[in-house]
Amino acid sequence: MTTAREKGRQRLPFRVDPFRFAHDAVELESALPLAQMKRLSAMLYQSEGTVTVSLAFAVDILGVSSLRGRLQTSLDLVCQRCLEPMHIDVDTVLALGFARSDVGVEQIPSELEPVRVENGQVDLLQLLEDEIMLALPQIPRHVENECPASALQTNMADESADRETRSQERENPFSVLAGLKKSE
Repeated sequence: MTTAREKGRQRLPFRVDPFRFAHDAVELESALPLAQMKRLSAMLYQSEGTVTVSLAFAVDILGVSSLRGRLQTSLDLVCQRCLEPMHIDVDTVLALGFARSDVGVEQIPSELEPVRVENGQVDLLQLLEDEIMLALPQIPRHVENECPASALQTNMADESADRETRSQERENPFSVLAGLKKSE
């Protein structure tokens, strides 16, 4: 069994043969800079920081090559309500099963997310980036009562209600004409 834990944190290989890694029961731990994840970085307010990665490849009793692990990071996204930065912590668990063909994909147990491997290798960085992006909210927003835009919307709604109340309280200047029309 090859383990990176004995060596401490190491640089992850970006292209791996998941079947060989699973056969060898490879375990990897690393800290990846967010800046290396280009698609994810484009979604962030700032791409500083790291992703803590802990991975374990294995072959299960059915002969399915799998990857289980955990990804942890702190990200600054842009709130889509107020367009200000917002902080989100991501802590996601991986449970992937690898297959070389569509038939192999069908044999992967339901607790594993199937990954079809093309040309015997997977891009590990891209795979991890995909998993982090899937863990993000579809529309990033502050919690409603913490969002600066929510306070603004509440103030605008209050002002609108006040204007409506004031306009109903004021006497309509044309009500005198309505009274003249009735008297004729």
